[in-house]
Amino acid sequence: MDDRKYILATGDRAVDRLKLLDEIFGPSTREWLLSAGLREGMTVADIGCGTGLVALWIAAQVGPSGSVVAVDTSAEQLGIAEQNATAAGLKHLSFHRATAYETTLNRTDFDLVYSRFLTCHLTEPEKALVEMRALLKPGGVLVCEDHDDGGIFSQPQTPAYKRLVEISQAVNRAHGLDSCIGLKLPRLLLQAGFQNPEVAVKQVAFLRGPAKRFWEITLREAAPAIIKAGAATQTELDSVCGEIRSVADDDTTLVMLARVTQVWAQK
Repeated sequence: MDDRKYILATGDRAVDRLKLLDEIFGPSTREWLLSAGLREGMTVADIGCGTGLVALWIAAQVGPSGSVVAVDTSAEQLGIAEQNATAAGLKHLSFHRATAYETTLNRTDFDLVYSRFLTCHLTEPEKALVEMRALLKPGGVLVCEDHDDGGIFSQPQTPAYKRLVEISQAVNRAHGLDSCIGLKLPRLLLQAGFQNPEVAVKQVAFLRGPAKRFWEITLREAAPAIIKAGAATQTELDSVCGEIRSVADDDTTLVMLARVTQVWAQK
């Protein structure tokens, strides 16, 4: 992606949200990567790696006989990821600054290419998927995950979660992004030249705990872009975030954080 169009925080300001995100979605990610064939000795590219939390786990799985290249457009994100990799002693994990459209990585070099919550930030997701396919060796595997806004709601229904979805869709439209990209991933992989994709859809829900504040944190990070797009005012955002926090404190209200579509397919 073009980090000039990225509407969330990067670097130190994003660390807590991305850590919480990985706590929420990480278990399913790891299970899906293993089901797609991730194993020791593989060469892997993680596109849109952020602060590198998944890349670090992948590097531990492939071991020193394998290698991982983590790609992001943000120098801030990559700096944090490199610090984490150094602290973990993962010398076979390297970092590369580039866009998902033009990674500048070697063609047909990788056994597996991975992305999570990347296509939702891209105005041309098809172009990125074609680029990722080009990186794969014949028979290599692309693994992608993304969400859709239709999976975000509360039970009982609350005005805050209804408005959250409306705001998300409005700001995405203003930036040329697709709020339902997750459900479209299988078709997009087919259009990019893959055959017979495997697919799973996971719905993440919480009654209690820090995860119930995930969308409050995300809205506050995205506030400048939301206000600029005319999707909401600061006053309304403060009100919606306050309501989401109240829902988080109510252990009788179930929150569906997101519906995530997971896809993998061979080249």
